[in-house]
Amino acid sequence: MECLYNPERRRLAKKFHRRKDRYNWFNRIFHVLFWAIFLGFSLEKRLYHFLTDWTESWIMKLVLFTTGFYIIYTIFNSILDYFEYRLNLEFELSSQSKKEWFLDKVKVLILELLILNIAGGGFLILVQKWPESWWIIYTIIGFIFIILFTFIMPVVLFPLFFKLTPFPNTPLRQRLENLFERAKVKVTDIYEFNLSSKVNSANAAVIGMGKTRKIILSDTLQDKYTEAEIEAILAHEIGHHANGDITKLLLIQFGILLVITYLISLIWQPLVKWWGYDEIDSIASLPMLFLIWGIINWVITPIELYISRRIERKADEYALRLIENPRNLATAFVKLADESLAELKLSLYKLLFKASHPPIDERVKMALEWVDKKE
Repeated sequence: MECLYNPERRRLAKKFHRRKDRYNWFNRIFHVLFWAIFLGFSLEKRLYHFLTDWTESWIMKLVLFTTGFYIIYTIFNSILDYFEYRLNLEFELSSQSKKEWFLDKVKVLILELLILNIAGGGFLILVQKWPESWWIIYTIIGFIFIILFTFIMPVVLFPLFFKLTPFPNTPLRQRLENLFERAKVKVTDIYEFNLSSKVNSANAAVIGMGKTRKIILSDTLQDKYTEAEIEAILAHEIGHHANGDITKLLLIQFGILLVITYLISLIWQPLVKWWGYDEIDSIASLPMLFLIWGIINWVITPIELYISRRIERKADEYALRLIENPRNLATAFVKLADESLAELKLSLYKLLFKASHPPIDERVKMALEWVDKKE
């Protein structure tokens, strides 16, 4: 199947991933050092006193400390991320200017600070009031917030980063609407977003839920893909819609949240005492919470990604049943792989801890097998 791909893009992909893998290892090492130094030298306690000793307000202490700590962490993280941004520019994967990249970082920081202050404050309140059963209440409230964020994603969050417009009224749109009719699936509209403002590759997705659910296609699709290939890509997204995958992913998030909070509830009280915090609801303990949360989430990531790959494979199968010529999905995958310099096959580590989709080679192979089935 190698003959299907552009040899020059494959050569660049190998070179790109050698560089990116090296960067990722440095990234991991520096993150371990950051946490070892920050918590090992009790810098979180010093930072807490430095930022909050002047006020008696619990809310002010929470906001000042969480914001101060996370800005420090984000600056550290952004320095590392900048090298990846430069790498993407070098291989012409990114189309963002430094200013646009920086503004996106600021937007993400503001959103993350809002979430962290709510999540951190909620945790401290619940663990103080219900030290044995807080994790059940926290999971339920957290899941409600996840549903809310999913609902507002297309109308509030997504427009912060992309311009979302109805798909142009062209013969292609009519062809895509005919595909909806064949699939017997109702959607409010098809939308286009300006992905070209960030990267040079194409993408499509289903976002939102209920009345806000939208199927979106990137503006880069029409530049590089045939109408038949765009139809095949949309068929995959219709598969997610028809299979109820957003609901499935929400339930997965609920399960992950439940597992993480339960495991933290088992170790939190002894961990707080061992690390020398005054109380189990100490504001200064929040960086420790974020670290433990991240470690547990990383450990269970393979389960989440395995389920995600199964969901993506089912959407591929749906698309292959729906479209007339499965070869169009295969050639679309080939183009997606070449333009994004994606790896065709993945190492075991990347498959377990990185891959939310099946390897491209597997997806192309399955699509070509369907060609024989339909002939």
